[in-house]
Amino acid sequence: MSYPHLFSPSAIGGVEVRNRVVLPSMTTRLADPSGEVTPELISYYRERARGGCGLVMVEMASPQRQGRHRARELGIDADEYVPGLRTLVKAVQAEGARVGIQLGHGGARALPTERGGRPMGVTPGPVPVYEAGRYTNFPDLLDDQTLEQLIVDHVAAARRAEDAGFDVIELHGAHGYLLAQLTSADENRVVTDAADRYAFIVSLVRRVVAAVRIPVCYRFSGQEYYALGQSLDDSFDLLRHLENAGACAVSVTGGHYKSVDPEIMIPPMPYEDGVFLDAARAVKAHTRLPVIAVGRLNVPDVAENALARGWADFVAVGRGQIADPHWARKTQQRRRVRACLACNHCVRTMRSGGQLACAVNPTVTSADRPDARTATQRRLVLGAGPAGLTYALESARAGHEVYVVAKDRTWRAAAAPAFNGYRPDRQRMHRYFDGLWEEAVDAGVTFSPPGELEPPVAWRSGVDVVADARGAGYVAGLGLPFRVLIRVLSVVPLPKRLMKSDRLHHLLLHDLRKPRPDDAFRVPGARTIRIGDAAQPGELAAAVLDAHTQAWKEDEDDQ
Repeated sequence: MSYPHLFSPSAIGGVEVRNRVVLPSMTTRLADPSGEVTPELISYYRERARGGCGLVMVEMASPQRQGRHRARELGIDADEYVPGLRTLVKAVQAEGARVGIQLGHGGARALPTERGGRPMGVTPGPVPVYEAGRYTNFPDLLDDQTLEQLIVDHVAAARRAEDAGFDVIELHGAHGYLLAQLTSADENRVVTDAADRYAFIVSLVRRVVAAVRIPVCYRFSGQEYYALGQSLDDSFDLLRHLENAGACAVSVTGGHYKSVDPEIMIPPMPYEDGVFLDAARAVKAHTRLPVIAVGRLNVPDVAENALARGWADFVAVGRGQIADPHWARKTQQRRRVRACLACNHCVRTMRSGGQLACAVNPTVTSADRPDARTATQRRLVLGAGPAGLTYALESARAGHEVYVVAKDRTWRAAAAPAFNGYRPDRQRMHRYFDGLWEEAVDAGVTFSPPGELEPPVAWRSGVDVVADARGAGYVAGLGLPFRVLIRVLSVVPLPKRLMKSDRLHHLLLHDLRKPRPDDAFRVPGARTIRIGDAAQPGELAAAVLDAHTQAWKEDEDDQ
């Protein structure tokens, strides 16, 4: 399929963008503890720009220190952050992309430890917050003076963004953060009249727009998916006020921390592709502003179709560009991209206090590989699950000759009743696995014929490394009963409560499995290693990271 709409140029508020692909704002925790830009943060954003993305929207930065909602959140609340931000902007723009920054204030959902005290908001609480632990906030309520200061600080942050060279500013009014709280009939206990709530937002947006010469966009949840939350009709009212205030574009996401299922904010496996497209389409029909659609749009055909039908003007591909930083360029060249599983390993890692990570992409911050400093080796790989394929692929990229003994072309986890706590999206999982196999073939990896259990004669000598990647075994002879149980459960879906059970998760992935017995095919003179689950049973992310790491180790002492 060709993608004429996806890769046609467009503009936001007079700023030309080379295509319709947007990297939306997503927390990375790659800033330093004080909020300064780091080399890792620059590498992360530059890689997505190098990968062909049209507009890179840098992660949420609070205009006020007390609005920070994460540890290691990017800073913009003081002039001291401008030099680092300027370096980041230049690195992204040098790759041909436009770059924006999201100004967002956590409000009642800010992290108390970042502020050093109680957060500020328009609801008295209790407000539950999860950030590497569970907290309950009881915010100090904003008053006329602090509401005015909020506007002043948004204006100051916008001016810093312009000074740093950003092309676009996005105001974060979604997901229950402060601007969303201010427009909420449910959460705003300070400004209770609807007209006054909208008047405040109009004043804030208008004063930010007047303060800078670059476009100002606004992000909101088309629907918040709970009884007292924002509906589409409410969004249309907000939209009219945003137009009058001078906003140049709107980004239409969905969900709220109070949603019936809060996970819909970053929709995982059980949700369909393009989950918020109906809202984007409805908003597009009510506005003259460019609309950025959001939510499970990382399948290129889905993204192209949304643009072709006129449901949106831009598409935000978030987790898809975490999984494959060159999503845009590969799609334009009609090459297969590394598929995102929507398993939300990235979300779990971030909310547990870690830096951004991905189950299928162990090098999130960069697509560059180390220099291959070892002599070319012959590497025999036993097993072709994700760990074996990753080891084979990265070994080939490092310049080694690789042969894989693949009993069959299947990924057992794709038949499991649950994956990372979700009902599996088997189509997406197969797409990832097939793509990984194709990547290995394209890199020069040789695969055995189907059904082969041992390597051919040519690979029974002169081999440097034998990598056992055949997965884990099972304790106490439970292999056959366990496989039968998995097949039964995959036909009868597990209740959500069971799929989310940490105890069951640990039991199935760790307690009932054991490292692969030491029965790998031996080649005289070759070093034998175990990869992924064969060495330590666990999750996909750990197995893939281990495979990648071992493929690039330099010598025997490092293995």
